[in-house]
Amino acid sequence: MKKVLPLVCAASLIANAAFLAIKLRHRSAADDTTPTAGFTAGAANAGAVQGKLIQASPSDLAEVLKAKNPDGLRDFLRSAGLPETTIRKLVAALIWDRYSERMKALSPKPDANKAWWKAGNNSWYESTSREQRAELRNLQREASDEITRVLGPDQESPGHWQDARLTFLDADKRKNVQEIEQDYQDLIHEAQQDMQGFRLPGDAEKIKFLLEEKKRDLAATLTPQELADYDLRMSLTAQQLRSKISRFDGTEEEYRKIFALQKAFDDTQNRDAWGNPFSQTHDEWKKRQEDEKQLKEQIKASLGAERYADYTLAQNNDYQQLVAASKRLGLPPETARQVFDLRSTVSSESVRIVDNPNLGVDQKKQMLAALAQSTRNQISARLGDAAADAYIKKTASWLTSVESGSAVTFGEDGNSTNVRGIATSPKKPAAAK
Repeated sequence: MKKVLPLVCAASLIANAAFLAIKLRHRSAADDTTPTAGFTAGAANAGAVQGKLIQASPSDLAEVLKAKNPDGLRDFLRSAGLPETTIRKLVAALIWDRYSERMKALSPKPDANKAWWKAGNNSWYESTSREQRAELRNLQREASDEITRVLGPDQESPGHWQDARLTFLDADKRKNVQEIEQDYQDLIHEAQQDMQGFRLPGDAEKIKFLLEEKKRDLAATLTPQELADYDLRMSLTAQQLRSKISRFDGTEEEYRKIFALQKAFDDTQNRDAWGNPFSQTHDEWKKRQEDEKQLKEQIKASLGAERYADYTLAQNNDYQQLVAASKRLGLPPETARQVFDLRSTVSSESVRIVDNPNLGVDQKKQMLAALAQSTRNQISARLGDAAADAYIKKTASWLTSVESGSAVTFGEDGNSTNVRGIATSPKKPAAAK
């Protein structure tokens, strides 16, 4: 017996529901003496039904479904007075069913002999060829276009399958842009697969070429202003910047200011499709560091010193953990900043202790341990014992360093930590006998 696909099962269930709705509708109108239109196989095949309620029987519905004519099914259900949402589900299921066998043939078959415990062996992407993926996309587009032709755009949820960031474009351009996005995403993924975790000198140029081709395709679809708006919303710079702006709770104006500066910087960098720089020489790395420093100064000048301080703080991993903990525990908003500011106190005090020439090694260790314990107590008083312990273990390893007898300082961004132990005086050489 031939296996029934889940999609066909869904269509069957909807069909039964549709027939029940038709039957009940006619039962309630049993005393209506107004003549109603009949439905014939010819009407099903032609997709033509008079625009009024019809008498429906199991054979009528069976005839419509057997014809597999989406136009006829649409007209039949509309004449029966069914809701448009129900009609759309049933007709769409009938259309998708046309493609189900071809899609099934292109989909990978489960292989029980594959090493299921190894990465990649169970991935749909790894199990299909480039040609199979391209053909599946074509079938999906064809089915989607046919649904739109028969039923028109889905007015109940316009563009629900499309990215909300593209709402500044009309429906046709949104669709074209998303298809371009999908095509190049697949091509870049395939290029990454070919690298097999080991990059050769030409790999950077291959990715760069694909990204340039993608931009050319987008430029051919969009106007210059639309392309600029697309970059503002969808570019790699935008994807990475949005999370920073969210943590910073920045305004649209601030986002646009930072984006312009960040995009200008990113465009000069040799990066892969995920924004990571390809392997660099020492001189290239040094040049990037200098450029990043200049970028930070530009952002600071654009935002102003106070907002830039907020922007920098929002990107700090330690601070973000404290913000998350405060939200989860329902603590006052200022709690995260109060605990975070303890770092500065600990840093300056630990350096003072380690650099004090009047203290012995054992004294310094005792004072550092006491400083760490005092800080632990303050963190626990604000977060609670369990949350404080989790925070220190996961994020505040700098406190453990102080506890072990070291001074700590933090980099300009606050994310890098420098640890310096207690210097001991060199032993004096033994006197000659």
